Amino acid sequence: MTQQEDLPGGLHFDGPRDVQVGPQTGIVRYYPVAPGTTPSENGSAAPAPEPKRTRWWWHVLGVVLGPAFVVAAAFAWGYGIDQFDEVRWRGLVALGLAGLLVGLMTLGRLSPSAPLIGGLTAVAASVVYELGYFPPLPVLRPVLESGAPVAVGVLLVVVALRRR
Repeated sequence: MTQQEDLPGGLHFDGPRDVQVGPQTGIVRYYPVAPGTTPSENGSAAPAPEPKRTRWWWHVLGVVLGPAFVVAAAFAWGYGIDQFDEVRWRGLVALGLAGLLVGLMTLGRLSPSAPLIGGLTAVAASVVYELGYFPPLPVLRPVLESGAPVAVGVLLVVVALRRR
C-alpha cells in the first residue's frame, strides 16, 4: 500500500474491488427502479404488491375495544392505587395490567379507531368529571383527580392520528 492510498487518520483505502457476478468478474450496476415497483430476484422490476385492505368489521372492533380497554385500564389503575398501601403485589399487578391495556392500543395491531375512540373516551370522562355531571365510583376518584386520563387520552388520539 502506498502513501497516496492512505486516508487521513491512518485509515487505509482497500482499492477497487472486483465483484464476482456469475462465472466472471465485473462491475455491479444498480439501475433505477420506477416508483411502485420492487426488484425481483432476477433483477427485473416487478409490480409492487397491492396494500392489504382492511375490512369494516376491523374498525367496528376497534370502536368497541378502544373504550373497553380504557375503562378496564381505569378500573385496574384505581384498584392498583387502592391496593398499593395494603397488599403491594396486588397493587403492582393491577397497575401493570392498566399499563398493558393502554400499551396494547398503542402497538398498532388494532384498528386506528381503537386508540382514537379510547382516547376520546378518556378525555371526555375527565371533562365530565371536572364539570361535576356525575359522581365517580370510589375506585375511579383517584384516577380522575390525578388528571392523567387527559394525558393518556391525548397520547392515544395522537397515536391514532399518526397511524391513519
